[in-house]
Amino acid sequence: MEKPRQFSETITIRNLKDTDFRALLEMYQHFQPKNYIMGLPPPIEPLQVEWLKNLLHEKLNIIATDGVKVVGHAAIIDVPGADFCELIIFVHQDYRGIGLGKKLTEAICQRALILGKKKIWLMVESKNTIAIKIYYNIGFRVTKMYGDVYEMELDMDTPAESLSL
Repeated sequence: MEKPRQFSETITIRNLKDTDFRALLEMYQHFQPKNYIMGLPPPIEPLQVEWLKNLLHEKLNIIATDGVKVVGHAAIIDVPGADFCELIIFVHQDYRGIGLGKKLTEAICQRALILGKKKIWLMVESKNTIAIKIYYNIGFRVTKMYGDVYEMELDMDTPAESLSL
């Protein structure tokens, strides 16, 4: 497959539907590198199926599609009884470098405002400088480091202007 050179009008970001499960699983079956960060996404299909079924129960899942193909996925995982929620985001390797990660991150953070949580939390490898730049521009800040992994948080009381509703 030829990698797109820029974000295009054929790419749509929308809420995940139950009927998208097979296409989302297919994205993760072809995702590289395997075990991208902290064992996610899971490297083999049985684990991918279980992981995705659990994510479908979350309140906020969005996908990016190019036609019928899922090319990106972001989710906000609610942490019951806590003042924060967790963000996960994955962009298929053929769609990296075109601004899709930024658009997915902005879209999922906008949707997270409705949960009423005070913070969004995530973990990112320190070598993923493109993602870290996106997170910083949105308002995330590094709160801890675990070897080569950063823990970052976004204070929902003061998100960047790009998230204003």
